[in-house]
Amino acid sequence: MLVRRGLSLLALAIVASACNLSGPQVTLTLAPIKTSTPIATDRQEEPPRTPSALTTPTPAPTAAATSTEPARPAETLQPTPTRILISTELPSATPSAANTEAARLSQRLEPVTPTARELPANESTSTTSPLPTVADTEAAELVATPELRATIPPTWTAASTLPPTKTLEAPLPNTATPWEQATAGSDEDLVLMPLVSTPDSRFDVSDKPSPTPTPTIVQPTVAVRRDLLPPRIQPLPQVASFSISGASVYQYDVGAGQNFNFHNIQLGDGLRLFQQNPADPNSFLRTDHKGVLRYRPSGAPQEGEMTYSPFHAGYASQVTSFERNKNRIVELDWSADGSQFSFRIDTPPGLDNSSAGVWFWQPRLDSQYDPTYQLIRDCPEPDTRSCAMVDPSNAFHWKTIGVQWSPIPGNNNLLLTLQLPQEGRNALAIAQARRDPRNADKAPNFVHYDYGTWNPDGLGITVSGRRPNDRRVIIGEADQDLANERVVLDGSARGLWLRDAVRLPDGQYRALGRPGGPGSGPVALYDQNGNRLSDFMGSAAPDDSRWFPDRSAVLVSVQARQYTVAADGGLITDITGATTNPRFDASPVEADRPIPDAVKADSEFSPGEQLRIAVDYLNLRGEPSTGSAIQRSLVYGDYVAIFAGPYDNEGYRWWRVQTADETFGWLAGTINGAATLQRQL
Repeated sequence: MLVRRGLSLLALAIVASACNLSGPQVTLTLAPIKTSTPIATDRQEEPPRTPSALTTPTPAPTAAATSTEPARPAETLQPTPTRILISTELPSATPSAANTEAARLSQRLEPVTPTARELPANESTSTTSPLPTVADTEAAELVATPELRATIPPTWTAASTLPPTKTLEAPLPNTATPWEQATAGSDEDLVLMPLVSTPDSRFDVSDKPSPTPTPTIVQPTVAVRRDLLPPRIQPLPQVASFSISGASVYQYDVGAGQNFNFHNIQLGDGLRLFQQNPADPNSFLRTDHKGVLRYRPSGAPQEGEMTYSPFHAGYASQVTSFERNKNRIVELDWSADGSQFSFRIDTPPGLDNSSAGVWFWQPRLDSQYDPTYQLIRDCPEPDTRSCAMVDPSNAFHWKTIGVQWSPIPGNNNLLLTLQLPQEGRNALAIAQARRDPRNADKAPNFVHYDYGTWNPDGLGITVSGRRPNDRRVIIGEADQDLANERVVLDGSARGLWLRDAVRLPDGQYRALGRPGGPGSGPVALYDQNGNRLSDFMGSAAPDDSRWFPDRSAVLVSVQARQYTVAADGGLITDITGATTNPRFDASPVEADRPIPDAVKADSEFSPGEQLRIAVDYLNLRGEPSTGSAIQRSLVYGDYVAIFAGPYDNEGYRWWRVQTADETFGWLAGTINGAATLQRQL
């Protein structure tokens, strides 16, 4: 009996020595064997123990009868169930109790070498478990030996420094890979650039598998809805002709409640005339739709109504219409330095015309007559009240039709153009704006040129039409007193009627004219050599004409329509429609005009043309405005088809497009001068 017990202890020691292949020692505790007591085989699993606890089988109670028969291995000892603590995130085979601790310690010391491609953070980690190692297999076989289970009650000690965790420690180098830098679902995943990975210095490049090529994202093209695609539309011709320099020459037709915008000046109660102060962008003159003067002198916080002579307080409320306003203003002009201005009154027939003529305003208020003075009083026909108030000069009847201040700052000379009804022609006169209440008591001296304009330097006047003496038609030069004439072009010798001639800043001359003499026919633009530079404007002789202050173009009014043509000639533009609700900004803006419902004929894109987004992100909106709701966001490379535009608003150039998923909306094709759309190369 003692020999058999000794042999059993020796066998147990040999097996225990063989199990110690790697990792910490497995502690075994042997209980005395009671040969007469059976061991229960259905015991419940013990509750978890602390990492430092050792599992020791509890001896079975001693039976009353004692047997000398040796106990069978299966009945004498039941092992405590083995608990193996592993990370649930590590893809590995179930390790043995012997190598689990070694695997944990090895993982703590250095990253585990990946056996497949490294995954991004947002990719699933449920992959096929790697094959067990040789050491794992050997240890598993040893632990699973039937004799060992029958004779050895194993115990285990949990790792005290590596608690269970559900977070996988990334087996990655310290430097972040491109997949880590782009968060899951971010828009950067859509950038069409190859991802470049940095080789791991711990491995030879030849041992690494070939990298998976980055997929190319292919955006679908647009199946253009041709049934919804409208044809091109003709652009409004006045877009290019409107400019700041020409704002003052137009006759407007803006009714009450309509808009007139000029930079930061917004007027909404009707407008006929507008003149910006040349020295102060915030100062201006204008008349409302009834012809009543309103003005904002330099330095004033806001505009006000003219209440000085020939007006009075409350005058505007007494006026019922433009046609019944005896002091209706039909022309406004600033002095070159912006310190004074003039206004011309044209009294309707049948009303008191004692105020008809030209008045000027100056800022001083130290006289009973300040700040306004009448410069010239018109006497258009016999037996009118105004004629009884003025002494004539070298003409009996006259009516002023044009006023120009000298272009020299501080110069108070004005060039007047007048009709002489009894002579059937025009005349010029020089008047001086003086603070004298007797200015209008006597008519000035009339010089019988039909038309005249100040030269840009203010040192001379360009004259045109018929001369004073022989009535030949010319383009000529005269000094600032309308003397010392020099002929530039003899129109009569060329069979031309010439009028409204000007000298351009480069020294060239331009005039309106036509073959023949004065009459009812339309005019075109001519140069100083008698060459016609444009087509004829309208179907009748001009009712009025005005050159832009910078001489870049001329406005011709014919039978309630207004045409412009550039000084170099070429295309004639009818801007009549644009004067009903205009907007002047540094660049043409169409915010107050209809949004185009098709592609304009002169635009850079064609109807249905497919383009690609050339920026990272671009919003598609319901209307061409940043305040409109976003339909969806487009990304680099997306295709769109052009359906309408362009429409300039809020500093952007908008286009209506169709996307690949048949969404329709407006996008900004130009942002800060940079194009957001590009043609497919």
